[in-house]
Amino acid sequence: MDLEPLGIVPPDSDGQAGRDPVVQDIEALLDADRLEEGLAAIQAALASGQGNGLDLTFLMGDTYLGMGRAAEAEVQFRAVLEQDPDCPSSCAWLAMCLFLQWRFDEAEVAVKTARELPGAIVDADVVHGALLERRDRFEEAESFFLRASAVAPDKYPPPVRMSKEDFAREVRLAARKLPRQFRQCFDRVPVVVQQVPDVALSEGPDREEVGPDILGLFDGVPLTETSNFDMPQLRPNTIYLFQRNLERAAIDRDDLIEQIRITLYHELAHYLGFEEEDMDGMGLE
Repeated sequence: MDLEPLGIVPPDSDGQAGRDPVVQDIEALLDADRLEEGLAAIQAALASGQGNGLDLTFLMGDTYLGMGRAAEAEVQFRAVLEQDPDCPSSCAWLAMCLFLQWRFDEAEVAVKTARELPGAIVDADVVHGALLERRDRFEEAESFFLRASAVAPDKYPPPVRMSKEDFAREVRLAARKLPRQFRQCFDRVPVVVQQVPDVALSEGPDREEVGPDILGLFDGVPLTETSNFDMPQLRPNTIYLFQRNLERAAIDRDDLIEQIRITLYHELAHYLGFEEEDMDGMGLE
């Protein structure tokens, strides 16, 4: 089982941290996407009592969220909110952490609070839209995505929408562009398109990294780990593509078509048992 993750909300610092030099230096690391270094610097600063503790706690949550560690980020944002319950950024990011852990009811409570606070940030609208998608309330979700796009078009371009029929056609076209030996794999592993990931895909002991924001997923046993003597699987190997997640990840129609291709090939590579570094040069990167 493997996946292609992407966050609903781009992880970054939204300016809530203070201006002291320690915090500024850490922000510079995070802005350069040096998250591991930034995290170590935050922990060292907190341990030595340097810098603004509340700002550092917020940045630790932001860093964990950027690293895909939603449960640890949740702890940090809750710690900020204990001292500053009206912090709109921490409340919005808490909602995001809960969403990424499939805790949608709790996330809805948090995002409602975030959107009602003075100084509410636009990211709360995006989280709210993602939660509405989980309820199949797609038209309402669209209004929140478009509202966020109107406020912050560079960060949140309007979602690129495609009919189910057009999306399925692009999947087929992407498959046809593969070398013949790879195209034949689709006779054994079907491609299923879902609007958003079904919660059942997150269930099981090996599913910790499967989030509701993933673009695609190979669910099953890689070809390299099977043999003719294996018992039949209870659930067949399947490649999933998640249409609305892919649409929100794209900046225009051409980019959506490219994201469909990349995600399909990536998940096929996982079915074949390739590691990330094996994909380059094989037509599957």
